Amino acid sequence: MPLLLRLLWIGLLSGLVAGCGFHLKGYQQLSPALNGLYIFGFQNRDNLAGLLYDNLRGGGAVLADDADSAWLTLQVVEEKFTSRVLSVDAGGKALDKELRLSALIRARVVESGEPGVEQRLELVRQLSFSGDDELGQRNETELMKHDMRNEMAGQIIRRLEALN
Repeated sequence: MPLLLRLLWIGLLSGLVAGCGFHLKGYQQLSPALNGLYIFGFQNRDNLAGLLYDNLRGGGAVLADDADSAWLTLQVVEEKFTSRVLSVDAGGKALDKELRLSALIRARVVESGEPGVEQRLELVRQLSFSGDDELGQRNETELMKHDMRNEMAGQIIRRLEALN
């Protein structure tokens, strides 16, 4: 097949895929109404506030540099993971564990002068383990915590978009 014909096919297929609304998994087109938002505590990338900041910036939101120049501020007042064992084997090793992420967030419209609105969010996941691989269990728990933070950040972003 001649090079020109191959390039023509590649260009045609690229145009079709781009025109159909195809997006990679995780791509999110954010509302421009989120521009001017300020998130307290975003400097620590290991917490929910840092993840929110990264997700918003990755989605194209233009965030405020400080709380005074923002129209809306968001603060993660509390973020807490708890876990409990649901079942154990005959040797006393945990087989099933429940992991719970609880967060209290406060959103405040700066110009209103009001103290802001607080809302508690909660996610619960169940982990099942087999065998005596304790390192694997710890790694899987840490991965689940990261996934739960990502999911909660997505929920918060969707709630902020629904405000407008």
